[in-house]
Amino acid sequence: MRNKIALTALASVGLLAICGAAQAQETTTTWKGAPQFQNDDAMFKIRGRILVDAVFQDIDRGGGTVGDVQVRNLRGRQMFLGVEGQLNSRLAYKLEGGAVQGGSFAWDDAVIEYKPTDFTSVQVGNVKAFSLENLTSTRFRTFMEQGALGELTEANYNLGVVAKTWGQNYTLSAAIQGDSLNSGEIATTIGAGAVDAKERLQFIVRGTFAPILTDTTKVHLGLCSNQRARGTENGFNYQTKANTSNAVRYTSSGAFGQSDTTIGAEFIAIHKNLSFQAEYANIDVKKLTSILPENGSDGSIQTGYAFVSWFPTGDMRNYDVAKGEIGRPKIKNPITAGGWGGVELAARYDYADLTELAGTVTGPAQAGKYKSYTVGANYYPTSYVRLMVNYTHAESENVLLTNSYDQDILQFRTQLDF
Repeated sequence: MRNKIALTALASVGLLAICGAAQAQETTTTWKGAPQFQNDDAMFKIRGRILVDAVFQDIDRGGGTVGDVQVRNLRGRQMFLGVEGQLNSRLAYKLEGGAVQGGSFAWDDAVIEYKPTDFTSVQVGNVKAFSLENLTSTRFRTFMEQGALGELTEANYNLGVVAKTWGQNYTLSAAIQGDSLNSGEIATTIGAGAVDAKERLQFIVRGTFAPILTDTTKVHLGLCSNQRARGTENGFNYQTKANTSNAVRYTSSGAFGQSDTTIGAEFIAIHKNLSFQAEYANIDVKKLTSILPENGSDGSIQTGYAFVSWFPTGDMRNYDVAKGEIGRPKIKNPITAGGWGGVELAARYDYADLTELAGTVTGPAQAGKYKSYTVGANYYPTSYVRLMVNYTHAESENVLLTNSYDQDILQFRTQLDF
């Protein structure tokens, strides 16, 4: 609670910084999806996003005790509001939170950043540090939802410290993180005769290199590693769902992992309006000591994806070399300038193999193989507005249940961010 109060107070700090600077310098206003106020080195901007989804699913639960099912949902995927700014050239902040999945409140970015030089940064707060797709904002991903790799690595927002340095064509970062700001406190279990109460802990390193970096062609190579220990909460559950936020996870190990080590590789090639992106991760898992030897052993998970994207309107995906991430697309002919906007077409393949973890007795024995195929189309009236449609066919084969789940999912999104 103290963390949340302190983070919320950052909005007031930003306004005070602008007001104080305004006494000496004239404040200028620019438009970046919303007004951005700048006064010398001080800056302040309101930020937010609205993502509204419609999801239609047809699920074939072959071999199970229940029949097929159809699902129809219309809900707010994300309704977020926040602030960002800087007090001077060295101190910056960002805070954003709101309703997720139609109701529950959650924080995303909640961070204080110190920049000791022009090419180094230290961030403290609720931040991401692992995997290209996870580091790429939901606002800028080509598809509506991340795939199996992001789900299985759980590389989301977590509280911690991230240090980063970068140059003309490389980045190098290291992070120490615990659990998410949105997670409940486990310290409340401490009392007379209580056992240890420790949050999970993870150590992340990531490096990126761009061997080709021209106006028309960009190539990104990346490597990352994550070592995690679960602490005293439940074991890590390795699970994934079929490229939609509104789905049952039919591929799942149950609470299996005591600790794990993930090694990941990243690749992007962009040439004008055509691009290719892929990631692969291997997760070596050490099982919980409470799981009997005959009910599962230590094992590895392999997961990855590959997709191709094409803008028939001639637009280009935006690669940010200083972050080693994909940023906001730059639409050449937005409707605000009398143009037609931008159109993006894309196709993607996802897979995950959890068969080495099959055998856990801590939940549904659904560790097996997963694969999916997704095609999508995005229309950008401007760089800040997007209309999306995705169709996914997913297949989950579960080892011990000796059955499979086939899912066909059609989903639409209207998105605005600022």
